[in-house]
Amino acid sequence: MWAHERKSKILEILGRDGKVYTNTLAQLFDVSRETVRRDLLEMEEDGDILRVHGGAMQRRADLAPEPAFHERRGVQSEFKTAIGICACDLIPPGSTLFIDAGTTTLAFAQELARRGNMRIITNSMEIAQITAPVDSCDTLLLGGRPHSDVPATYGEMTLAEIDRFLADFAVISPVGLHPARGATDYEIHEAEVARTMMRRARACIMLCHADKIGVESRVTICRPDEIDHLVTDSRAPVDLTLSRGKVHYARPAL
Repeated sequence: MWAHERKSKILEILGRDGKVYTNTLAQLFDVSRETVRRDLLEMEEDGDILRVHGGAMQRRADLAPEPAFHERRGVQSEFKTAIGICACDLIPPGSTLFIDAGTTTLAFAQELARRGNMRIITNSMEIAQITAPVDSCDTLLLGGRPHSDVPATYGEMTLAEIDRFLADFAVISPVGLHPARGATDYEIHEAEVARTMMRRARACIMLCHADKIGVESRVTICRPDEIDHLVTDSRAPVDLTLSRGKVHYARPAL
């Protein structure tokens, strides 16, 4: 079992039981206690858990899972479209982009396909299907393990393939963005893809409609000072700021 798979299972158990024990996890995963302790230390450093004597606890107990992908697709669609158009305006023609899987990045890709002249590297099957037929877009779908809910690839192979490339921008859509504590996802495999894309890109564009602002989920993606551009919609607070990046407000077409 890979490290990210162990960490995902740890979060699953924490969501069910509220606490995990090092000895129990070592037996469950058939690894050493030192390996489990290392996993827990990394998860605590990422802000995902709180380590305690003999194991770990949930950092917060009131975090609900995201709705299913197909349920999210039609939610806030006019704002996601506006955010996608605004984000495209930030990207020069001919740029190379990492794009992670999400309903807001899907709206962004639809606008991107209309403009063309981009190189796109994505783990999203749907984004690849949108951009691949465009002659002026060079699209690469990252390999890996398909997910049962989100139509995208994840896992060690996906992360390894991201590391082979360098992009101008990583375009990321998190579960939530807290202005002081940063961007988060609910699932660890999604956060790992986003983090790796950001690490291999020169700049990060974060896409968050207003309902995601101030929201925190359970797995850290990045700190606020790692975001170069935040694209949100006109319902977000007008005094929203980032320590280093710029905030852009998108308005839906009338």
